[in-house]
Amino acid sequence: MATPDTQDSTLTAAQAVALVLLRDGSTERSITKRTGTSGDDLYQLAAAHGITAPHATVEGHRCHEAAGSEPCDGCSLAAARAQARTLARQRRSVSSLPHASRRQTTRRKRTATR
Repeated sequence: MATPDTQDSTLTAAQAVALVLLRDGSTERSITKRTGTSGDDLYQLAAAHGITAPHATVEGHRCHEAAGSEPCDGCSLAAARAQARTLARQRRSVSSLPHASRRQTTRRKRTATR
């Protein structure tokens, strides 16, 4: 992990709380809501101060990426699961469309297969 720079080593209270929450296993979304520290900034701060999220989590995978190290198996698996869930949610979104839009969408598929 990278060592903190002397110029950037001062943290605001919100940033310090965000790093503690990350280390304790809170999710990125929860941390952003509580402290206002966005994801990319959070992981860059964590890498600069040598703090990592728990392994086998999506946050742990992002910490590996920010630090420039190879993700461990557990973190890679957690990130792959999260990505698969996101894709599954997108696939289900057609069923949530209004009936007319759904018919239009499915009609295109049928005509394309003929």
